[in-house]
Amino acid sequence: MKLTLLTACSGLALLTSPAAAQDSAEPADADTIVVTASRTAQNGLDAPTPTQVIGDEVLDRQGSETIMEVLNQNPAFKATRSPNANATNLSSPGQATADLRGLGGQRTLVLVNGSRVVPFAPAANQSVPTTTDLNLIPTIMIDRIDVVTGGASALYGSDAVSGVVNLIMKTKYDGIDARVQTGISEQGDDRRFRVGFLAGTGFAGGRGNALLSVDYSDVEGVGSFYTRDWGRRGQLIVTNRNGPTNLLLAENVVNSLGAGGVIVTGPAALVGQTFNPDGSLRRFNYGSPIDGRVMVGGEGISVNAQTTTVPGVERLTAYGSVYFDFSDRLTAYVEGGWSKAQGDIQSAVLRLDRQAIRGDNAFLPAAVRALVAPTGSINISRIGFDIGNNQFRITNETPHATIGVKGKLGGSWSWDAHASYGENYYRQRASKVLITSNLNFAIDAVDQGRFLTGTPNGAIVCRAVAQNNPAAAGCQPLNLFGEGNTSAAARDYIWGEPASDVDYTQLTVAANIVGDLFDLPAGPVRVAVGGEYRRETEDLTADPIAAANGYLGAGNAVPWSGDFNVKEAYLEGTVPLFTGFSANGAVRYADYSTAGGQVAWKGGAVWSPLEGLNLRVSRSRDIRAPALNELFSPGSVLTNPLTLIVDGVSKTNNIPQNATAGNVNVRPELADTWTAGIAYRGTGGLRGLGLSLDWYRIEINDAISNPTSAQIAALCNGGDQAFCSAFTYGPDPANPGQRIHTAFLSGTINLGSFLQEGIDATLQYDTAAAFLGSGGRYAMSASGTYVLHSVVDTGTLGSVPIDHVGAMNPYTLGAIPTFRGDLTQTFSADHWEVSLQTMFISAGVQDVTFNVPGGQTINDNRVPATWYFNLNGKFWAGADKRYELFWAINNLLDQDPRATPYFVLNAPVNGQYYDKIGRRYTAGVRVRL
Repeated sequence: MKLTLLTACSGLALLTSPAAAQDSAEPADADTIVVTASRTAQNGLDAPTPTQVIGDEVLDRQGSETIMEVLNQNPAFKATRSPNANATNLSSPGQATADLRGLGGQRTLVLVNGSRVVPFAPAANQSVPTTTDLNLIPTIMIDRIDVVTGGASALYGSDAVSGVVNLIMKTKYDGIDARVQTGISEQGDDRRFRVGFLAGTGFAGGRGNALLSVDYSDVEGVGSFYTRDWGRRGQLIVTNRNGPTNLLLAENVVNSLGAGGVIVTGPAALVGQTFNPDGSLRRFNYGSPIDGRVMVGGEGISVNAQTTTVPGVERLTAYGSVYFDFSDRLTAYVEGGWSKAQGDIQSAVLRLDRQAIRGDNAFLPAAVRALVAPTGSINISRIGFDIGNNQFRITNETPHATIGVKGKLGGSWSWDAHASYGENYYRQRASKVLITSNLNFAIDAVDQGRFLTGTPNGAIVCRAVAQNNPAAAGCQPLNLFGEGNTSAAARDYIWGEPASDVDYTQLTVAANIVGDLFDLPAGPVRVAVGGEYRRETEDLTADPIAAANGYLGAGNAVPWSGDFNVKEAYLEGTVPLFTGFSANGAVRYADYSTAGGQVAWKGGAVWSPLEGLNLRVSRSRDIRAPALNELFSPGSVLTNPLTLIVDGVSKTNNIPQNATAGNVNVRPELADTWTAGIAYRGTGGLRGLGLSLDWYRIEINDAISNPTSAQIAALCNGGDQAFCSAFTYGPDPANPGQRIHTAFLSGTINLGSFLQEGIDATLQYDTAAAFLGSGGRYAMSASGTYVLHSVVDTGTLGSVPIDHVGAMNPYTLGAIPTFRGDLTQTFSADHWEVSLQTMFISAGVQDVTFNVPGGQTINDNRVPATWYFNLNGKFWAGADKRYELFWAINNLLDQDPRATPYFVLNAPVNGQYYDKIGRRYTAGVRVRL
């Protein structure tokens, strides 16, 4: 294969500049690499849309288990869904998605060898998009990764709104490439192990080549954030009702519920009393201020003290291909594989805010019983550290296969066709998840004799059992008064094991033809035309309790099924108007069985006024059709606390929330994208220098979204009554005569618009460095993204568009750092290589709506700038570098994450940007035979 400069330069650093990546003036032939940003461009200079390239040596250099780890270092990506950010993602704790521009993984199209990949669709779609899970990609098989940083729906169809990630797999290999590596954090956790091999051989006199790869990795993850010094600080944002600011970023924020239970309403002498393990009473040590379930200071630990900080992920991928040349004009191939990823997370414990306890409860200590009539009641709060945390295990399995042919038709014309089929099997299995009805039955315990005859007999049973309620069969009474007093039998009764399965299928048939239509004075007019048929189905099943929304907190999934098909055709052309200047355009028509006819298009131009210099501009209209869950899902219910202003009073209540229901009337979202830039590849004395500067502007209208309950609550709190109707209301048991919110239900809607505008810049330099010894070289690659605007307009009555650039919090749509940069410097010689990677995140604020007129005030809205350093290296031995020892130190200076709390879920830091693991070490051995 002829390796043009497209890949030759990409190996110099983590991110190849578009200048170098697209800097080849060689004519195309059958072996020239296809440019992902265009089907008609004969070389990178003809493509008007910027493309970045990551070579396989970058994955090898960093010892990365998955491509996600490398992609998310790219300033253009946001680690929205990654293990480091998934501490609250019960639907898929190990999930890793590609999210260009932070606009959501569902708006970045992931391809393998130019073809779509069957997506990952979790049972509970709470803020979890239907998109490709990068864990399932065989890392060891990757030859390079093309990243198109602009809209590409006209070329590849729906979802390519913010760009395309095209994973190019190896198709030829002779020999064996095997590796094994291990790693650990400085804290002794996050243990990692990986082993894999790639084997290939030619046959039939070199006309065919067969490849097989197997790649296994197991990453332990990190348990409680109390294992880290930054976690033990207990930083969180709380409501500060009596302070000089509305909000308070404070340390030592702990739960206010009480590990032994706290009486919150009842006789005045009992309110504020907590239960010791022996059942006796004492005054609960409250902190101040108190904000719902949390408080600053006082007794206790964080609400999430026992939850997983970074989920563990185990993955296994097997991938193979066979390519065979029947002639120099016809090649047939078969490729496919099987992948499995498993994510594990320990989640929440029982949290009760105002649990009603009747006065005849058999477990009530005598001191309480003396002050509460048998027909009376008290309300208690309680956190169940002694009852146990929810445990979730998600398995994601994907078999897939593609069969295709490609060839030449004569002259410049070539063609290709393929059919692919893939299935994604999602399995959620959980344990220690509370069954709402069982919990209610178990809490309501009575003395059987007193209840039935009026004479106590010491036999404590569930009231419903004494009443012969068949729904309470097997009920075991639960003693909530004092930590450690629950029985094993009661815990077994209230715990359930949610189970939900999703089977997702994708069938694709596509064909393309490309060639020169006719010649103009400046060159040939080149066109590409093609068509595609795609059918996708989704089928969700669940256990009876989950199907009835019977679990408390999480684990519910209501069964449903749906499907759609789409027929698409496209045309692209590149026209050389004069020497050094060409125009490019494309149009695609897609007929969806659900969304109807949709048109995507793009136009652009490239001008090369000087050797090595090119100017480019592009404009596109891109679409994203609604996913199946966004159309047909009945949604799933989570029971969590939520703060809402009800009748002018801010109240927190633990309520069932369904923010994931679908809507068959939701429309496709439309995006308008502009890009313009300049790229330069040095020649002569500047050879080895590459730089680029590209401006982009993406505006998405009629955005498809499932706003979270917190987002809807914020809109309601802001005065938009249309969103207040998503809540149901009832009497407030703690405040007679007042109302409180009791449930939340919302579905998919086309809500407002997003606009992001920014600048991507790259600089690359590669030169010989004799002072390093034989074969010495120095390579440098710098890249950065400066975001000018990240505007969200909710589209609601009276709403004002808000520019969220510079916001570092994990809960606001559109929040993104102003600048992120990456610099990799590599020093190498014949037998060794060392690279230092520097990553920078600019300073910002917690939220741009804090401390501004009309917004909430906070004591400290600043988030400092952050630097991360990674150091890695290699040593080679043997002929042709057959033996390799590689090592890496990530987060070299052990930089702590910045305090950027997700106060809705009581998480202390934003793992989308900040490393929660700390310094960690990797070492491995690679052998090529």
